[in-house]
Amino acid sequence: MIELPNVSSLYVILAFGICYWILRKYLFVPLALILDAREKGEKDAEKAYAASLADLQKAVAAGEDRLAEARREALRTRETLRAEGASLLEKKIDEAQASAHASVESGVQRIEGEAAASAKDLPERARGLARELAERILGRKLAA
Repeated sequence: MIELPNVSSLYVILAFGICYWILRKYLFVPLALILDAREKGEKDAEKAYAASLADLQKAVAAGEDRLAEARREALRTRETLRAEGASLLEKKIDEAQASAHASVESGVQRIEGEAAASAKDLPERARGLARELAERILGRKLAA
């Protein structure tokens, strides 16, 4: 007797094909799209990160350049002010020396004038004191 061929393997192949088609339509394709979108987003994020990192490095370099320029400017200003202060100090010292010299000169002149006046009066005063001393010693007045 001839038997019919076993069709169960055909049913399995058919069920596999239908399952594959359903899974492909509702799972594999959407999942592949999701994974592709995620990969694209990741690449975009890496590019954005690299760009922002480059911008940050440029900004830091620009900030450091501005800071260095500000330091140079501050140094120039400080040196200018220091030079002005030194010249002002030198001027004040010169003025003080001139004033002291003038004061010393006027004092010397005053002392010399007083010494000259005292030297002029000294012989006369010495005679007067000698006369007074002699009168006291002798106990009487002397004639001119």
